[in-house]
Amino acid sequence: MRFPALAGAALLPTLLLTPCLAQQLNETPLHELLVRLQANLSAYLSTVPSFFCDEHVESATQEAGYDGKITTNTDSVFRLKRVGEGDATQLLESREIKAVNKKAAEGQNITGPAIFRGAFRNGISMVSLEVALCFDYQRMPDEKINGVKAIVISYAALPEAARDKNCPNVQSGRAYFDPQDLHPLRVEARVPNYVIIGNVIGLWTWSVDYASVILDISKDSVEMPVHLSPDGFVVRPVPEGRIIKN
Repeated sequence: MRFPALAGAALLPTLLLTPCLAQQLNETPLHELLVRLQANLSAYLSTVPSFFCDEHVESATQEAGYDGKITTNTDSVFRLKRVGEGDATQLLESREIKAVNKKAAEGQNITGPAIFRGAFRNGISMVSLEVALCFDYQRMPDEKINGVKAIVISYAALPEAARDKNCPNVQSGRAYFDPQDLHPLRVEARVPNYVIIGNVIGLWTWSVDYASVILDISKDSVEMPVHLSPDGFVVRPVPEGRIIKN
């Protein structure tokens, strides 16, 4: 189902819903869900602070016909910096690599097997009015995820999306939302023609789980990516230790 772009959409405030209202939300038309999701995205962009934290990444891949795996373990300091305001907010991600496979890093370049960037901004906006011209959205039957019967919305790239540089380079996927407040629980995606490593190109599928994280200094609760797992690889950027608000 196609939808108009963001311009002219009425944004609704994010509310914590009662079970009765949550049931009503389960029956809400898809376009109204997208309007509410856009409101949540705007609220998210206005609340995610600049911060840094410890990050551990395990990345592995296996070629067809071979038993062995290529594995890289990287320990870094992850930084997120806010730039801009409102819907124009950019969340810039960077890393200071400290160790690779438990040895001191000799540089700041990681070549794989899989590198994932943009979980804070791109993943959470995959189902929203701001990219509605890029995808065909469909409401799917509810599914249980992490103990929650989630609202599920699938998305597939429209033919013209490949020619639009503002559209994400994603073929299709699904997004799961908490029916109580429409906060994201998981976003899944399929990326065609992904450069896996060197001249190896293939289909890359990934998923990002989101959860509330309490910031160490401000004690504010913010929705953040907490686990990422691409099929064919194992990539888990998990913040460890203190999360420091800049």
